[in-house]
Amino acid sequence: MRRRIGKLARMLGILVAWGFATLPAHADNSGKPMTFDWGVIYGDQPAIFADGDFTPDTPAALKSFLARSDQPTRDRMIFFNSLGGDLSAGMEVGKIVRKAELNTGVARNARDPAQVNLIDLDFNSRVYPGHCVSACSLAFLGGVKREVKPGSIFAVHQVSMNCVDKRKALKSYPWVAMPGVNYCPDLTEALTMMQVANGVVVEYVRSMGVDPIFLTEMSRAGPETINTLPEDKLREYRIIYEFRTESWEFQTDAQGQFFLQYLHGDQWRRDKVEIYCNRTNAPRLYLWLVHDVNRANGPIDGQKIVDLAAKGVTAVWQMDSQTSDGFADVRSIALQPYEMIEPPKLTERGHVALTIDLTPRFLDVLAGAARFQLVTSEPDGASGQGFSLITMNLDRDKLSGIVRSCR
Repeated sequence: MRRRIGKLARMLGILVAWGFATLPAHADNSGKPMTFDWGVIYGDQPAIFADGDFTPDTPAALKSFLARSDQPTRDRMIFFNSLGGDLSAGMEVGKIVRKAELNTGVARNARDPAQVNLIDLDFNSRVYPGHCVSACSLAFLGGVKREVKPGSIFAVHQVSMNCVDKRKALKSYPWVAMPGVNYCPDLTEALTMMQVANGVVVEYVRSMGVDPIFLTEMSRAGPETINTLPEDKLREYRIIYEFRTESWEFQTDAQGQFFLQYLHGDQWRRDKVEIYCNRTNAPRLYLWLVHDVNRANGPIDGQKIVDLAAKGVTAVWQMDSQTSDGFADVRSIALQPYEMIEPPKLTERGHVALTIDLTPRFLDVLAGAARFQLVTSEPDGASGQGFSLITMNLDRDKLSGIVRSCR
């Protein structure tokens, strides 16, 4: 058994996937072994940035990096920016990432001035477009949650062999001893190696919850070119994936009252918003929010959030378009005291709840925004950022429907 594993490792060791053609100007890390560094995104969230090529030493380097770190890894991001490299190392890194319960992304944390029009759309993210090619595409699949940032490149190509033709080498340099050189196999052995390698890759991809049919995309580009997968393909093959609930649905309560419900959650928590019409006096829309305090690393202090929210809440929204310099068009307004119908409080389960009046100015915001967020006006700790109570990707058709029903 040990001899079989050793032969398999050798087979995968000389199957090395590289890609250089048609890559963007910021693909400047080719030939540099992968490095790992902690960075900060969205003000105060730690994340790992992996930059460079996959080599046989990369899995051990990642294990060592995680062992030295005092940061928890569960539900943290690791962003890859890589042209690829050693196929076996890419899969081994993916297994380490999955065991550490990390999420994966394709991005880097340094902005290229030449990429003004490809800037990431997330406000204050400090995450910018990157590339994940070849062996990187396999490592990426290890993420519990996986995302490819806007402007980033996720690409595959055919596997190639990094080897030396033994006959040509001995003919040209018969007097030179070359121990440890990977000589190319003969045709029969090469076909066997390719079949074994393909089987290992298929098994790995399936174990990561991804549709192995995506591997057929490799054949669409030769070893020296790349096949960049668009977002619809990434979602079709479950390469982009997040176990979450995000939905807008019309519901009816026990009294027959009609309301619009928004649910947003993942494997750790679920936030909820209900928008309903109060007809006590003149018809008015209210928004009731329940923020789940559970997190991957345990519950947060709900009372602290209530105290922060009691000092003020700000609405932040993002338009569909970008500003002239390529950044997201993000705007904000602070809630007025009269717009807070029920002040922040803890529910019986310890979650944070509040109710606000959707006044005409808020309805104008919701009608033109793509994303809407409620955050505390006071910063949460040393981050300098308000605590996010809810972030909603808006369904403007359903919002228009609840507005019409409350007239």
